[in-house]
Amino acid sequence: MGFLFHAIKIKLPALFTSLDILTHLRFLFTIALTRLGIYKPPPEQQQEDPNSRENNYIFILDGSSPSLVPIPVHTVTAAIKKKVPIIQYRDCAQRLGEMGSDSDQMVCTVCLECVGLSDEIRELSNCSHVFHRDCLDAWVDEGQVTCPMCRSILLPRPPNSKYAFRIM
Repeated sequence: MGFLFHAIKIKLPALFTSLDILTHLRFLFTIALTRLGIYKPPPEQQQEDPNSRENNYIFILDGSSPSLVPIPVHTVTAAIKKKVPIIQYRDCAQRLGEMGSDSDQMVCTVCLECVGLSDEIRELSNCSHVFHRDCLDAWVDEGQVTCPMCRSILLPRPPNSKYAFRIM
């Protein structure tokens, strides 16, 4: 047993022990200066969340400029909620002439529930798809800026523009 003990025992050079002591002294010195208010340690580097909406941008080609325009996602989602109108399905069905057809009930493709005549909906102006207001708002809150069915952009086209938005 004594032989294995002597064979495994490795003597560390004095350099390693002096570096260890220097590291401890530096740590104690930093703590002392911090307590006295003389030294402020640098803030820790935070990992950026790639799914954070504050860091995400959408590049839009709006036709008025030849280059892509970066717009933060939270700005686009707020504009979508503000500009896509909320109406009752009854008004939309009367306009489209679908009031009497009970066999073809409208289904919201986000929640897969039937849309009642008194339900609040959002009708998209670019593609004319219809969704429950809460369903489309939840879709937009997830950072989605395109139609759940056809992927056209949810933002309505500017009134005096012949160009449509395109997301890159």
